[in-house]
Amino acid sequence: MRMGHRFTAAAAALAMVTGPAGVALAQTDTAAEKDGSFLAMAHQGGLSEIAMGKDVKKNATTSCVKKTGEILVKDHTRLDKKITDLAKRLKVTLSDRVMDERRKQLKDLQKKAHTREYDKLWLKLAAAGHVQALKLLDDEIAQGKNAEVREAARMARPVVADHLKRVQVCQKKR
Repeated sequence: MRMGHRFTAAAAALAMVTGPAGVALAQTDTAAEKDGSFLAMAHQGGLSEIAMGKDVKKNATTSCVKKTGEILVKDHTRLDKKITDLAKRLKVTLSDRVMDERRKQLKDLQKKAHTREYDKLWLKLAAAGHVQALKLLDDEIAQGKNAEVREAARMARPVVADHLKRVQVCQKKR
């Protein structure tokens, strides 16, 4: 099944920079393009979370934030492997370059390295990203047309929900 990968990549790129945390839903996709857009956005979200998780290990000040970052790296690496394998099977092209907006957010975050402000901003970005990811997953589960893509979203949802809970726990500890 070919999913209009050129449009999908462009729609995902546009969607990634328009959402508050870098993830948004493309509203005008056809069914196949919507599934392909989901894969592209999930991959981009995973790359962003991996990068943020690795960065937090070096720059956070609290153990709660560092531990959460470690979990994000491990889980998003595993989830992204499943997404990229599925995209390959479905002939959906994914970009392995983190979107410019997310790279800018990470660079701005790094300016606060080794401060409590870093932890606070990291948690804010992580919470917003996971809220948006849950919306993306719920939309795919409810409206996706490809059974394998819907199943990937179903399998990822509890992991992402757990991440959000962990982030919220760290926010309350501050």
